[in-house]
Amino acid sequence: MRHAQSESAAGECPPVTVAYLILTHANPRQLARLVGSLPAHSPVLIHCDRRTDDAVYQEMVKLVGSRPLLQFVKRERCWWGSFGIVQATINLIRTLVTLQSPYDYATLLSGSDYPIKSNTEIACDLDRNRGKEFIESFLLTAPNRWTDDGGYSTAPRRVLGRHIHLRSRLIRLPGLRTMPAGLAPYGGSQWWTLSAESIRYIAEFIEGSPEVVAFFKGCFVPDESFFQTIVANSRLAGRIASDNLRIAVWGRPLPPYPATLTMDDQEMLRSSEKHFARKFDPRVDSKILDLLDSWRLQREAS
Repeated sequence: MRHAQSESAAGECPPVTVAYLILTHANPRQLARLVGSLPAHSPVLIHCDRRTDDAVYQEMVKLVGSRPLLQFVKRERCWWGSFGIVQATINLIRTLVTLQSPYDYATLLSGSDYPIKSNTEIACDLDRNRGKEFIESFLLTAPNRWTDDGGYSTAPRRVLGRHIHLRSRLIRLPGLRTMPAGLAPYGGSQWWTLSAESIRYIAEFIEGSPEVVAFFKGCFVPDESFFQTIVANSRLAGRIASDNLRIAVWGRPLPPYPATLTMDDQEMLRSSEKHFARKFDPRVDSKILDLLDSWRLQREAS
């Protein structure tokens, strides 16, 4: 994708409205900072993990709940690797569809994400690329980046295998399954930016395909295959750009993963053409967020 700064400065691109769907579980002030960085006219929907302490959740509501076009959605328990994260995302999508507030694209974010481009640059970039679906999606029955992962993460076993989730505990049963409805399994990063048409299609598919939803409840890390499979098996498959428009660093030798980004990463962030990066933690390094804000304000003014 080309850099949007020149078009932004010239004011040549029509407006694009992006709805933001946020999955969060902690750090209310960091969430408020993220929400404050988003366009004032954008719908913003937030899911907070049901396991989060109610006092923390209420602080989130207090800090951002009065913003126009913002809603908190029904909370789910989001154990890692289980269907709860998918259900939380479904709740966000369903609420967005029922809002009937106009938008062109919807972007799924975590509460630890932050924009590395200005809102104008993001809008111009998406306007130039209208019709594309920005979701990483690769066929799990063909060689792919998960093929050699081993254990639960091996493709296609992570989708076609039989798994039982007991909170944070995962039990794998023998044998493989066949996907319902003649679907082929696809996978990729959890995060995406999808068109309004794609969001409506996903919502309609989920309502009309309870057997597919039930199937994915037995998958390992279904948030990295559920939406990818739906879009890649749809009429929208030819529009997939297989780019989720964000930076995440997985290659550093020490946890947590992905790496927490700091001032040491500023050159990588400055040179990137992505829209967002993850993850950030102001308790580790708040200066990098200050720097990103400064860059974005300069670009908006140019």
